[in-house]
Amino acid sequence: MDLIITVLVIQYVLIFSLAFFVIKLYQHVRSLKSQPAITDKEEPTIPKEGLELGVAIPRKTYMSMGGESVNLYDGKSKIILFTMNNCNACKETYSAVKTFIASHPGLPVTLFLYAQDADEAEEMVNTNELADFQVVWADRALIDSYKVNRFPFAFYLSDEQVILNKSVTNYLHHFEQMMTQLPQAKPSAFNKSA
Repeated sequence: MDLIITVLVIQYVLIFSLAFFVIKLYQHVRSLKSQPAITDKEEPTIPKEGLELGVAIPRKTYMSMGGESVNLYDGKSKIILFTMNNCNACKETYSAVKTFIASHPGLPVTLFLYAQDADEAEEMVNTNELADFQVVWADRALIDSYKVNRFPFAFYLSDEQVILNKSVTNYLHHFEQMMTQLPQAKPSAFNKSA
């Protein structure tokens, strides 16, 4: 008889524990649904990903999808944008960057397309009508050299190719804010003699 009572008590404890867990899970899911969705009006925060602010980008010459040599160390301030295949946010970013380039014709934008191979990158260029961009196919090693693991991701560079700002850039105003709302960096980050 004691064994039966013990088994029943254990069953009831398990049932009540499971019910408690389901209630807590339901409350958690319900609180997630009540949070507002991210909109295109939110200000981007400076992500931890990517090379640090105040650091010069890797000194390397790349080959564009059009077969031209791309030297980012040309003495001009610029934006470099990283996107990848099968990224819905990246597809939305392409129209924003097209508008941005039209309103800032003097600021070069280089687009790094992360794809498995050059053929996949070429398909991305054609599908998303990116032929007017300076486009570089980016393999995993290139992406890793910039420490990028979120897409679309952009760096705003000084004329000395030092990172002034960085952002996950989904909308036009993210590009604008990346240029106009520069974060405060440690003095030593921008001044090598400090």
